[in-house]
Amino acid sequence: MSLYLDIGISQLNKKGEELCGDSIEVLQSPESSVIVLADGLASGVKANILSRITAKTAATMLKMGSHIGEVIETMANTLPVDKVRNLAYSTFTILQIFPDGHSYLVEFDNPESYFGYRDTLQCLRRITRNIGGKEIKEAHFTLKAGNWLVMLSDGVLHAGMGGIWNFGWGEVQVGRYIKKLASLGYEAADLATDITTQCNLLYGGEPGDDVSIVVVKARKARKLTALIGPPREPEKDTCTVEKLVRAAGVKVVCGGSTSLMVSRILDREIAVDLESDSSTVPPTGIIEGIDLVTEGAITIYYALQHLRDKCKLRDLEKAKDGAGRLAAALLRADEIHFMVGLAINQAVHYPGFPISCVIKNQTVRDIAEILSSLGKKTTIEYL
Repeated sequence: MSLYLDIGISQLNKKGEELCGDSIEVLQSPESSVIVLADGLASGVKANILSRITAKTAATMLKMGSHIGEVIETMANTLPVDKVRNLAYSTFTILQIFPDGHSYLVEFDNPESYFGYRDTLQCLRRITRNIGGKEIKEAHFTLKAGNWLVMLSDGVLHAGMGGIWNFGWGEVQVGRYIKKLASLGYEAADLATDITTQCNLLYGGEPGDDVSIVVVKARKARKLTALIGPPREPEKDTCTVEKLVRAAGVKVVCGGSTSLMVSRILDREIAVDLESDSSTVPPTGIIEGIDLVTEGAITIYYALQHLRDKCKLRDLEKAKDGAGRLAAALLRADEIHFMVGLAINQAVHYPGFPISCVIKNQTVRDIAEILSSLGKKTTIEYL
């Protein structure tokens, strides 16, 4: 896909419920990306089951090439209708995005999604039609770099009802809040979390309904290549450094001996950034043409801890030490390629340093696994 989709999800359970009555399904493939937000009627276990059936059925059918009419007909024949309120047991919002950016949005009894470009809200032209006795809203549009879309359940609009807002947060106020966040350039996950945090505040910490947010931001893929350790065979040093320099995007070098190798081959001085020193992580270095130069095993280990602790990118971007800066660079990237040298490091001796992190290869694999779980394309090449 020419566009990278940054997808952020955040949910709140209704007060007293162990399960969220809303369900979100994301299926990505070379043919298209499908995102479904389904809202089960009422709350709790029953709502959760029905919304999960809706989300999974819709996403799977669309991914396999079914048309929306077939999807709705299938669900109409599968899901019951509440006889008292004459309401479907699950409402939904579906977004399907194709490799060329063409996008298709379908909304059935869910709040209208918010669409924008950078810091502006934009109007999506929707067409209403009847399929299988259900009135749905459809929109066809092209997603370009800089566009974003926010899908939500009605628990967002109801936040603060009877309290801060007599009739709930409402469409207009929610739109203004999303526009304000969009202007700050947050990543999708942070943007989604901020919206649910605000909902929780408006509910006074006791949500009166399930709350679900899906944020989709389109951008050009951000690439990062990290060289960690010299190659096992010294004669490969030069081609390895040349490959790093040719790589697109951000370039990172980890390790003292690795930094010296890069400095020697590029014939560029290496300086120490004394402002980056901390009590636990050695200072970073500076090499012209390299975006980040860090120490090796210790820095990588503490970067892994930041990722395990699920630190937010916007917080890590304030860090001056090497581990925080490395974790931030990895979280900011969409496609990460690790070039891991297999030369034996004889100098890993540090008082109180966990022995597990000395195993550099395992640490890198752990980092790659976390990044992959966040939807990033991650590859490892051993040298």
